[in-house]
Amino acid sequence: MSTLRIIEDLQVDPVANATATAFDPIQQALAVGYSNGTIRLFTQHTASTRLHTNGTSAITHIRFITGYAALVCIDHVGLLRVFDLETLEFCFDYQVPIAPTCISSFAGTSWVLVGTEGGRVYFVDCVNGYKSDYSIGCLAKPVAPVAAVATHPLETEKILIAYANGAVVVCDLGKASVSERAMTVGKYSYESPLELASSSGVWILDAGWSPAGDKIAVSYSNGVIAVFASNGGTLNPMIARTIQCPDIQTPENIQQAATNMAPKLSCLGTIRWCTHGETDRSFLVVTSGSTTKLQNYIHILSTNGKNADVKCSQDIVLESSFELPASLLSISTVTSSSPWRNGNDGVVELAALVGQRTLVRKLRISPDLRICSSSLPGELEWCIVPVAQQFAVEGTLSTVLNKALLCSATADSAVPASSNKAVLQLYCCVDDANTLSLWCTVDQRLCRCDGVSLNLDTLFRMVGAEGQITSIHFCALSGLLAMGTDSGETFLCLLTTDPWESLAQQYTSTNQLRKLALKYYNMRPQQPQRPSTQGNRPHSTQVDSPSQQHLGLQRHRSASLHDGGFIKRKSKRLSSSFGMLFRRGSSASGHIRENSKRQDDAGNAALPRDTDIDSMAWKQQLDKLTLEMTPMVYGLQFDTQQQQLLSGHTQLKDADTSCLSMDMSKQKDGSLQLFVLPFMLARFVCCSVVKVVAGEHGLVAIAYSNGTLVVVDAINQKVVLADNINMPPKADSASVSDIFGTIDGIPVAITAMAFAFVGSSQQMSLLVGTSCGHVYQYSDFTKPPRLVGTAPASPIIYLTLETADELDKNQLLVVGTMESVTLYHLYSPEPVATFQPSSDVQLLSMRAVHLKSGWHGIAAIVGNNQLVMLCLPGLTVDSSLKLPSNVERLLHASDACINDSGQIQILGSGGRLMKLHVTGAAAEPADSSMQHRCYDDSLKPPPQPVRKGITSWLLGKATDPAADIDAFLGSHHRDLLARGGTRPGTRLHTNVLQPETEELPSLSKRSRQDSKLGEIDKSLDMGEIAETKELLERRGQQLEDVSQAMDQLSLQSEGFLKKIRAYNAEQEKKSKRRFGLF
Repeated sequence: MSTLRIIEDLQVDPVANATATAFDPIQQALAVGYSNGTIRLFTQHTASTRLHTNGTSAITHIRFITGYAALVCIDHVGLLRVFDLETLEFCFDYQVPIAPTCISSFAGTSWVLVGTEGGRVYFVDCVNGYKSDYSIGCLAKPVAPVAAVATHPLETEKILIAYANGAVVVCDLGKASVSERAMTVGKYSYESPLELASSSGVWILDAGWSPAGDKIAVSYSNGVIAVFASNGGTLNPMIARTIQCPDIQTPENIQQAATNMAPKLSCLGTIRWCTHGETDRSFLVVTSGSTTKLQNYIHILSTNGKNADVKCSQDIVLESSFELPASLLSISTVTSSSPWRNGNDGVVELAALVGQRTLVRKLRISPDLRICSSSLPGELEWCIVPVAQQFAVEGTLSTVLNKALLCSATADSAVPASSNKAVLQLYCCVDDANTLSLWCTVDQRLCRCDGVSLNLDTLFRMVGAEGQITSIHFCALSGLLAMGTDSGETFLCLLTTDPWESLAQQYTSTNQLRKLALKYYNMRPQQPQRPSTQGNRPHSTQVDSPSQQHLGLQRHRSASLHDGGFIKRKSKRLSSSFGMLFRRGSSASGHIRENSKRQDDAGNAALPRDTDIDSMAWKQQLDKLTLEMTPMVYGLQFDTQQQQLLSGHTQLKDADTSCLSMDMSKQKDGSLQLFVLPFMLARFVCCSVVKVVAGEHGLVAIAYSNGTLVVVDAINQKVVLADNINMPPKADSASVSDIFGTIDGIPVAITAMAFAFVGSSQQMSLLVGTSCGHVYQYSDFTKPPRLVGTAPASPIIYLTLETADELDKNQLLVVGTMESVTLYHLYSPEPVATFQPSSDVQLLSMRAVHLKSGWHGIAAIVGNNQLVMLCLPGLTVDSSLKLPSNVERLLHASDACINDSGQIQILGSGGRLMKLHVTGAAAEPADSSMQHRCYDDSLKPPPQPVRKGITSWLLGKATDPAADIDAFLGSHHRDLLARGGTRPGTRLHTNVLQPETEELPSLSKRSRQDSKLGEIDKSLDMGEIAETKELLERRGQQLEDVSQAMDQLSLQSEGFLKKIRAYNAEQEKKSKRRFGLF
């Protein structure tokens, strides 16, 4: 028995909103926190990775610790957690006593600052695991939440704290030992004019330092931007403006600004004072909207040079504004190389959280300070619109397609352009917006093939189609893509680098196709009168009743045939994966359940036709049908404008169309652009397509809901096979309406198809599996099918031909149903081997796989969340692998795809996606964790700018900010590692991060001095001491909060008493005047 195991590569939950972002310019890593408590890392060097957070609360704040392999996040309940980027494991946590509102960090150190709703600022060392006993209480009266906290870009000792009620305070930690008053070196505020005030008040929403640290920019909820000089506090800012009005410090300008302010500019949000990574310009990034929750505009304002030497309102100029398609949650800066100056130095992009189903959108800032383009990182774009169905492409990609797909996948720099990687798997997806897109897996990374898409709504409107996609299939070697619809059309497309390739022998104009559609949609096959049991008919065969047809009540024509509108029909989508998982409630699943339950009911179920078929009659019927149906296969050709609408490309190259192959030299710049080119349409009768299969030699098999099978030769543009597995051949009277007509009872349905090369001659054959368990082989399309296998009364969901090993060249037919997997020698009715799971579970999906380790067999997903690996030829269980626990909710309403290299993709409701792969021990590298390594310790940050030290009572003036901050904040601390936590990056920074003293040094000293305390220390566990200390700290914090609340009530009482006294004095004066005493 070999050693096999499952590795989870990717889990994407588009239902979970992105809630926080952070960027590390040294590692070039983007961290994204989600509403379900997960964190994902996106880098250019490794596959995107999910941190093991084990949390469920939304991530509200996230930050990299520059120079360390550490990431810190805070969730919705206020739990601060630290992770090791080297091992991707959790290190330790700290419960912030008051709800956090913002986070910042000291440059060059591992300390972070956490602002809270109670106005207090806490300090935590996220590498050594210290929580400083020192904290800054609320410096605003009355107590207000901290809206923003930021360290000075050049002076380590200075901290900017902005409170929501309008107070902005600059603190000097070097003077904290003297007094709180001495520590406060500046207080700033802005009295909003009454014309710009609102009923809810004016609040500070964000604040930050200028690049040189000599000015402070503040954004307000009334649309005002204020700039203060940090060399002294004043009630009046040096600059006050709105987005539209450059100066509002005079009564006339204030009135004009209030009158002309647009609703979209009435409330500002985030503000960042940045320098550009490619020029010497500084600029402000400001967001705006109608409310704090409806922010959908980003504005860029230049600020007079790199050092932002602004002195008056004319030095701040609005350069550009960018409208987002949906509301903005927050933005973070993406810098080119420098992590210093609060991450606002050398900014080239913005990472914005956008939309109701919030996603990360990257916006690039051009050197002229304009947001010139926007793009989404590959994996973050998955399921912007939920995927309705997917198909995992089978077979091996050709060399040309592999190179072209790699080029399209590297368009967003997800994979290095020089990569020699191969496309491990290719996926076709159709979303709810009726857009077909291609995705590929490269080095276990899911990347979108940039620009390779097809707008199905536009395509349907051009040719007059009304249906929705029910089945898709892609042939990897030839690039042929087939799509079937519930209205009976089958579209044939080619994945090509030339959108002008001439593929069809005879083309039909789109105007003529629209006219033909008017007749096509009123040519449903006649259905015999059937009593009462209409619910037993499949959805796709429910047509107008004979009484309606006799009365002339024809179905209404689609608006798409006249005015360009598109009406979606409310049909249920079917699974399109080859090892398909039938969805609950779908017409395919209902049809198969009805067949499996009613095989014994001769009155309702149709019996399969006799296998002894008259060859002469069958051949005559085939000749007549192919002659009648070939003109119904239409060639498609589109002009430049139509191609742009179909593909979404604004510019299409003028290429030579003489060559039909993919010429890689057509692009002058060396890059390849792939297109999905629709080139053929087959539509015979309005009957739903349940499955399509594309072959290697241009053959496409189409299965319809009533058991009709049609094979189209896409190269010669003709029909080569037309048959109905429920009807005997009719030599004289055969017609299209006959084979597409319905029969009494439930028809035998086609549930599985596969093209295969049979025998030593490698003749192309078509294998067809039915809902009653029969397997037919169409080896020569001029002869009737041959029965080659039988599964007892079970719908077949998988078919393939395999060889047991390289020495044994005998082909084995693998037949899979929901109850069993059976192996046959070709043309032998007796099974060779059978596998059946336990009676209480079903087989959901299966595939023959060839792993890199040399393992060859059948991989089957069982309903109890097991992946069973079956060896050939005995179908013995080699391994039974447990799927991850979070797969359980996906399997019951999803598509499960397994490809021949062991890649597993599970698509759940709402577009949830999980990617796994099966591997053998011999195929794994020595250090499997290196596959997911996200931290490169060889990358070092650039030198810091010259910074002033912090004046503490211990060291005086210091030059090293890290040692300086550690000495001040770490002199009295609580050890967060006392309960078993670990330090992040221990393997990388062992000498730096290991402390010289044992944990809780103060307690050990006291224990040696005090014998009683020593006895207690021996009897108590260190974890209990830490818990007791944490409880005491929380209790002390609660008492301090109560004290602050009492002080606030006292101040309010004094103010109220003064008002009462003044009121009484005024009333006394009025009464005295009334009686003439004054």
